[in-house]
Amino acid sequence: MNLNEKTLQNLLDEATASGEECGCQLAIFRHGKPVLSLVSGYTSADRKEKVTERTLFPIFSCGKSVMATMVHRLVEQGILDYDARIADYWAEFGCNGKEDIRLWQVLSHRSGLHVLPELDSPDQLADWELMCRKMAEATPVVTPGTKCNYQGVTHAWLVGETVRRAAGKSMQQLIREQIFQPLGIDDSFAFGTNAEQDRRCAEVDTSRKPDSWCGQRFSRISYRHGFIPSANGCANAFSLAKYYSALLEETDGIKLLKKETLDRATKLCRHADDPIPPGGTWAKFGLGYALLGEGDRLGIQFGHGGALGSEGFADRETGFAFAFTKNMDLPTHPVHPVRNRISAVLGLEVRNW
Repeated sequence: MNLNEKTLQNLLDEATASGEECGCQLAIFRHGKPVLSLVSGYTSADRKEKVTERTLFPIFSCGKSVMATMVHRLVEQGILDYDARIADYWAEFGCNGKEDIRLWQVLSHRSGLHVLPELDSPDQLADWELMCRKMAEATPVVTPGTKCNYQGVTHAWLVGETVRRAAGKSMQQLIREQIFQPLGIDDSFAFGTNAEQDRRCAEVDTSRKPDSWCGQRFSRISYRHGFIPSANGCANAFSLAKYYSALLEETDGIKLLKKETLDRATKLCRHADDPIPPGGTWAKFGLGYALLGEGDRLGIQFGHGGALGSEGFADRETGFAFAFTKNMDLPTHPVHPVRNRISAVLGLEVRNW
């Protein structure tokens, strides 16, 4: 990987100065140590406040990786079992064709429960008990365990409530206690921001996409302050990269998972009758992580992207952990030209996820 800091900084500055992007951060760790942390641009479309390393960005689905890691830790602790039925932990869930859905099927987005229930208001997304009742009453759209259908938002409650029932603590509390606090990133990585974090959080720039779903969601206090770990994470790139670094190897004295756990979690988990389509797909899931690469190299890199264009991933072969955050919503999503140019400089494959 070519870590040409000046080239990368110029690339970011050119994009934010021209208006192609509003603000962004780029951070890279290797072998447990930070090697690069760059910032550029502004926290909002009015271009009054500059981005710093402490600025937080909405990262949307990037948070699904953290959810997966929490599940894997609980499996290591004997609290969860990949092959257990969700209904074994969450009794009310076992109805309407969901009786035999397994934890591994939910992690690999094969539950058939990818459709968001009907809501009276977007504010209801932040009502944990209500959304869990709706998921418990839901009927799978396809036969569980077969087709991979991305659980864009429903993943929050399918995984999160299973964790709460099994562990006796909310997933939010467990993530703080077992991941964020040990790594020292509790003030700069959150699912549900507080007032101090709100002041540091970049706004979604919707100038190029006025109908932005991302902007509509993060403009609502209920959404930002709720616990919706599949879709409302906020972080800076440094903390996101540090988290991935701790998945690979000891980082500030913390290693989040055993090697054998990561080995299992980064194997493609797809039904024989649901192969990767000829044109390819980004949705190549292991147990909760999206896998990068092709053929024998699939899964050497793993991570997750987000709806606004932020991303985080790790490379098991080289020891690199990478994170990029941004706040302008683009009509070209999931294609982000600046992200692709960064990849070209670093010698990485393009990731449109």
